[in-house]
Amino acid sequence: MRLCYSWLKELADFEWDPAELADKLSMSGTETVVSGPLFPEFTGVVVGKVEECDQHPSADKLKVCKVDTGSTVLSTVCGAPNVRTGLKVAFAGPGAELPGNLAISAVDMRGVKSEGMICSEAELGLSDDHSIIMELDRQLKIGTSLREALELDDWLLEFDLTPNRPDCLSAIGLAREIAALTGTKLKMPKIHLSETDQSAANEVDIAIENPQSCPRYMARVIHDIRIGQTPWWIKKKLYSAGMRSINNVVDITNLVLMECGHPLHAFDFDRFSTPKIVVRGAKKDEKFTTLDEVERTLAEGTVLITDSKKPVALGGIMGGLESEVSERTSNVLLESAYFDPPTIRKSGKQLGLTSESQLRFEKGADPNNVPNACDRAAYLIQKYAGGKVLAGQVDCYPEPVKPILITLRPARVNNLLATDLSSPQMIDILSALEFGVKTGKKLTVTVPSFRPDVTREIDLIEEIARIFGYDKVKTSTAAGGTLLTRERPEERFKEVLRTALTSQGCVEALTNTLIDPVKDKVVSGIEDHIAVLKPVSAELSVLRQNLLSSFLNIVSYNLNRKKSDISFFEVGRVFIPSGDKLPNELLKLGIAFCGKEQAVHWDRELSDYDFFDLKGVLQSISSELRIGDLKLSPKESRLLEKSMSFDVLFGKDICGICGEVARRAREQYDIDLPVFYAEIDMQMLYEKFSSERTFVPVPKYPSSLRDLAVIVDNDVFSADLRDEIVQSGGELVTRVELFDIYEGKPIPASKKSLAYSIEYRSDSKTLTDEEVDTVHRRIIERLTKKFSAELR
Repeated sequence: MRLCYSWLKELADFEWDPAELADKLSMSGTETVVSGPLFPEFTGVVVGKVEECDQHPSADKLKVCKVDTGSTVLSTVCGAPNVRTGLKVAFAGPGAELPGNLAISAVDMRGVKSEGMICSEAELGLSDDHSIIMELDRQLKIGTSLREALELDDWLLEFDLTPNRPDCLSAIGLAREIAALTGTKLKMPKIHLSETDQSAANEVDIAIENPQSCPRYMARVIHDIRIGQTPWWIKKKLYSAGMRSINNVVDITNLVLMECGHPLHAFDFDRFSTPKIVVRGAKKDEKFTTLDEVERTLAEGTVLITDSKKPVALGGIMGGLESEVSERTSNVLLESAYFDPPTIRKSGKQLGLTSESQLRFEKGADPNNVPNACDRAAYLIQKYAGGKVLAGQVDCYPEPVKPILITLRPARVNNLLATDLSSPQMIDILSALEFGVKTGKKLTVTVPSFRPDVTREIDLIEEIARIFGYDKVKTSTAAGGTLLTRERPEERFKEVLRTALTSQGCVEALTNTLIDPVKDKVVSGIEDHIAVLKPVSAELSVLRQNLLSSFLNIVSYNLNRKKSDISFFEVGRVFIPSGDKLPNELLKLGIAFCGKEQAVHWDRELSDYDFFDLKGVLQSISSELRIGDLKLSPKESRLLEKSMSFDVLFGKDICGICGEVARRAREQYDIDLPVFYAEIDMQMLYEKFSSERTFVPVPKYPSSLRDLAVIVDNDVFSADLRDEIVQSGGELVTRVELFDIYEGKPIPASKKSLAYSIEYRSDSKTLTDEEVDTVHRRIIERLTKKFSAELR
């Protein structure tokens, strides 16, 4: 969130400059940075008045104006549609310099001398609107510097708020923090509302059919408004918050949103079919066109605001196109409501919609702020749009929220914080944050409704600590020994495993355990998914039973952002159904490769990841964990391509699967590159893991190397040949490596050539050539007999 420095100065008394303010707020838990000046620098621009405005003699769309600058009257040519006599404008005379190093000088425009420029907001860097020139307040003094008149020398502050602090999503919320830090009082914006004799209750009726989703709905009715320009002070604040100006009524609702943190919506009341508001859940696949001119298909239960006949707004998210405030609007119905956070969060996810209103409602707005926000907006509309506010608020609030009471023990506060604060000091801090406090041996604290994050005593202690100042909490110097503990075997196991994987270039990922049941049904064939009771969206509504869907989601996400070279792993949980009982939670290791092996570099050729890269990582795991030799056995899995699907064995035990992900699975996530994937049972790995190291002395005697190339059928696996070489060679064979695979002429079409390097060595003597040859011949005989191998 972002706001200007001067806005906070209006609401709280403090002397800190912007940098000091940012530091103080950051130290109290609200991370704040000074982004820079609010507006760009420009010079020589003053408040001017258009004294004459005549048609240009040579151009239909241009006007020749005489502008009083306070010290002189200058002639200028202007093409803005809203320029007129009597208007006060931002005038840049000769010698002025505008943003972008634009120097102003007298020029000839179609035969008429133009001695300056009447500026739009865009030309001064005050907004993106260049369609019209600025219309200044009539009260501004002619000749005054525009920067001074509009108070443009200001600073932009940016706030990185934690999700648990929705109360700080407003200028008042942040000013409350500042007031607590300075020990001063919060200065609330004024409301001087005058109402007509006509009652709003006679104009509109409200009914809530789903109070769980919409606990409170309030409305005010305002007649005879005038849609027009927004005052500069409102535009400035909206600009600092990153919002564009639309018209005076809509801008006022946005101002109140950013000022007090409560979303509002203004409807064109004349477009309602009936004078009745009905809040209900949407029917399945009900259609509704929102303000952005998109027709949306709604999920059942989505909160709808209707006029009893047709929808007029998505509750808490966005208004409807048919009832939007426009230049023709005369009568307005002003909505101020409170919506259930989980309901709004779910609807926003389902619709793929985000808005400032949705953000605040899904994090938790204040149900008791509904009347104040409504009256503040009504007052400003009355003042700046000339509206007549009908008497009374029409408020539907079936079950008012009950305040939370928490018992706070002062001794507990000091014990945890190592402080010696008195009860009155604690009360002062909590009262400054607008907590109600009743004194006694223990303090009874009433939590304000704008603080949904405070539910326990420890939360109150945190509030006291951050306002008191973390920097004031003294470091404990109590003497004591150091408790030494042995590293737990399972932690050592995970450390070795992570080291093995990261050393192979894999990065660790953390994925969501919730997945899309529709996609996963295609990926894994599973129909009996474990559904969560309150999913945040349909795409995250069931628990995964394998890691693949989560992994494909990561690959797809990266590919969509031009990150195609991926190698990662995760140690994550899967959930296996267990009848009527809770599901069994199993810990799995997942590994995935996609794209190129290395980053682009001039000195090497790039190669794609393939199955053997995945196999190499599995071999590294086998070696580092010392869990037995790796062996892959062909076995079909729905997750993988039939031609490249294997069981993973460490020693004699099947511990998982590996291979190339099936095309139908990749297509569900729009992945057009091969993905190589392994999923291993962590419990089986841990049971095989040994953290003990056995010393092996350096060999005393030299080794002898022999190469062996044999021709075998295509369906013979290299691993089987290697195992036979090791078994036939006995203790003298110390290493076997496959170094070549060849298919093609002169090898028969159904055959392949496999070449191995075999190392022979004895621990007790130097082997003679005859001894090595004897063992080598025995190996060849065994391969010939068992695999019908032919020596090349």
